[in-house]
Amino acid sequence: MDNSNIAAMFQMLDSSNKGSISFIQYKEALKTLGLCTADEVLKDDGHGITCEKFMCEVCICPASLQAFARRF
Repeated sequence: MDNSNIAAMFQMLDSSNKGSISFIQYKEALKTLGLCTADEVLKDDGHGITCEKFMCEVCICPASLQAFARRF
């Protein structure tokens, strides 16, 4: 998945165009992509998740994304 696809995914989550998404949206997106499990503990620092942070987190596990993409 290239950066433009990841950015487009973030824009879908950021429907209000605030430039950030909530921690809950972030965690659900990572679970949907298969990049974290339901019982995995992620630290919420109280700040919104920016597109830059979202892109960095999604790009950490490209092999997981490839496995996810093969299912569809």
